[in-house]
Amino acid sequence: MNGIYSMRLALLVAIVGCGGDDPVLVQEIDGSPSTITASVGRELDITLGTVGPGAYDSIPAISSPALRFLDAAVVPPYLPAGPRQRFRFMPVTRGTAVLTFTHSGSTPTVTISVTVE
Repeated sequence: MNGIYSMRLALLVAIVGCGGDDPVLVQEIDGSPSTITASVGRELDITLGTVGPGAYDSIPAISSPALRFLDAAVVPPYLPAGPRQRFRFMPVTRGTAVLTFTHSGSTPTVTISVTVE
């Protein structure tokens, strides 16, 4: 496995819980566009990491009412490189929503397309 593949694998990890009520967890660090699928009524948690000063805006831009923003928080592990922020959403209706996370520093903007089924 080459270094670039290993790094990309470590930077984008999507974990879907086994139980029907477990949230869908997504971790995105490198700024690459992503597409994920969520289910109506099943919480979606997105964790973004940063490098250097600054943070992502506390409320991301949401292109559609398919997702409702719940909250945002800085979460462990607390790394010297920069904070990790978790954004929680509730899928409320079928459709597609594009989430845009803008950073106050030099970390790239993250865009994630969410298809709600």
